[in-house]
Amino acid sequence: MALSLLFALPPGPLRIGLVEAEDVRVETSCPEYLRLVAEEVKSRIDPGYVYPDPLQKGIRSLLKTYGFHPSGRNRPASEFLVKDIQMRGEFNPINVLVDINNHLSLVSHLPISILDLDKTGEKLCARLGMEKESYVFNREGQELSLKQLLVIARAEGDLQAVGSPVKDSQATKVFESTKRVVGVVYTTPGLSPDDELKPFLERFCGLLKSQAGASRAVWQIFDQPR
Repeated sequence: MALSLLFALPPGPLRIGLVEAEDVRVETSCPEYLRLVAEEVKSRIDPGYVYPDPLQKGIRSLLKTYGFHPSGRNRPASEFLVKDIQMRGEFNPINVLVDINNHLSLVSHLPISILDLDKTGEKLCARLGMEKESYVFNREGQELSLKQLLVIARAEGDLQAVGSPVKDSQATKVFESTKRVVGVVYTTPGLSPDDELKPFLERFCGLLKSQAGASRAVWQIFDQPR
């Protein structure tokens, strides 16, 4: 795996699942895959669906460990996806890479980033957003304050933050020109023990190969030193 990940964080329970894939295609998901997704996420659409308390509290607690308050517009992306699918009444397909990301986040309730690896660079760092740091997270130019938020950033060059468990930077999102991607799964050892996270990351790689045409997809688990 060419990717590297450094930790520059206060003590905490962070576990990162990192996926790297090459030669991906950014296109519309095939109908068969979208049917599979619809079947696997249909329970989330039910208005009576109860978000698993240990997962909601666990991810929020992870972010609070570093001083961030994950609520309202700053709630974890995994919570936003459940709210979005309930509001729409169906899964919202965007492109195959984003669909894989959102599908796996919905079934696991873990926030996941999918980023253009050629834009992020291969040397990454998990750190906290600085006092006045922010980035644009959508086409409309809206900004997310990164103060005290766990972010994934470049570990060299401009050291710019590129993604987070809340929203990712618009500058490093996947578009039609994307050929290589990095997937970042944010969790803890308690929420995602090895016997659960390893097959999950294997599935992530498998979907990138079968649905997005990746010629190579590999994964690695990084635990924050404590």
